[in-house]
Amino acid sequence: MQYNKPSIAPYAKIAVKLLQGPVFDDPSDLWNDLNKYEVELTMYFEKIALDLVIDKRDRYAYLRQVELDDSGATIGLIRRTSLTYELTLVCTLLLEWLLEFESDDLESENLYITPKQFRERLEMFFKEKANELKFVKELNRYLGECEKYGFLKLVHKDSINEDENRYEVKRILKARFKNDELAQFKAMLEEDVQSI
Repeated sequence: MQYNKPSIAPYAKIAVKLLQGPVFDDPSDLWNDLNKYEVELTMYFEKIALDLVIDKRDRYAYLRQVELDDSGATIGLIRRTSLTYELTLVCTLLLEWLLEFESDDLESENLYITPKQFRERLEMFFKEKANELKFVKELNRYLGECEKYGFLKLVHKDSINEDENRYEVKRILKARFKNDELAQFKAMLEEDVQSI
């Protein structure tokens, strides 16, 4: 009995990567495939109730579930994950920093930060040292979680001091957190800070 080799779509590799999470322009071969097969990928994902979102200016892409009715039901292919309060705080501060950077720095292409710089920005949110110490102690873990979600990319790992690790802040944060959500969370943060 002769085995017939299955016909594999030329965009299979990029389709699988998109199902695993956001795709960025690095490595460039994946990004090139994404652009080359954009129409085919869009049609493929539409069949399984997913929208392919490509931001060509900021050079990232991700899949968004199509809502099947007014209640927001989806086919459930992509698991919705709620971020913890602490992780939402980290993401909110990163997004605010990114938006400031984009409006102020016209020469640099990307925003790079270190945990040390992030801690310095955090100081305004904590009046009691106990709260700050607990959060700051876990900061590197939260930054690692942000990296897992594709919001940060570790570009330099310092073997001696992890506070000097260097991260690129990814612009996909702007797609994950809309301006009204950002304003709402910031207002809630300010209330929390005043009540401490």
